[in-house]
Amino acid sequence: MRVVVAMSGGVDSSVAASLLVEAGHEVVGLSMQLYDQRDGESFGSCCTLDDLYDARRVAASLRIPHYIVNFEQQFEETVIANFVSEYTAGRTPIPCAHCNSDLKFATLLDRARAFGAEYVATGHYARVEPRRDGRWLLKRSTDREKDQSYFLFSLTQEQLSRAAFPVGDLHKPRVREGARRLRL
Repeated sequence: MRVVVAMSGGVDSSVAASLLVEAGHEVVGLSMQLYDQRDGESFGSCCTLDDLYDARRVAASLRIPHYIVNFEQQFEETVIANFVSEYTAGRTPIPCAHCNSDLKFATLLDRARAFGAEYVATGHYARVEPRRDGRWLLKRSTDREKDQSYFLFSLTQEQLSRAAFPVGDLHKPRVREGARRLRL
């Protein structure tokens, strides 16, 4: 099965990609460029040029294709504008949750389909499983200390049905061990 992996350049998404390769899936790595980085500025430690280089290096070591997708405009319109609007209205925005549902999964799912892939995988510590009634259930990670399901609360049923979280059943020390073993 072909799977698109959102590769941030970090250990978790790198190990997620390697687990899918080891399981025999045809994996395509996609990284998101979210803002213009020509001036060397970044938003904290997320999504920097170094992260994009790391993702490309990991993809090369796994022998999978890797593409960087420019989402600068979508990020500005979907995440930044919402953050500013919510903040100025006196509410506390959650930009990562908004980015996950309205940008990452929504847009990467479309890209995945263009690559002939049915699933989008990430390095989030969460799990998803089908229910008997045909709906999908977002579940906490096995590693309660690293659980990230709260960042994914706004995913739709369609997004959950096409989501994969390969590290969701692992504890962080095991993920780090896998990264060391693979020299990631």
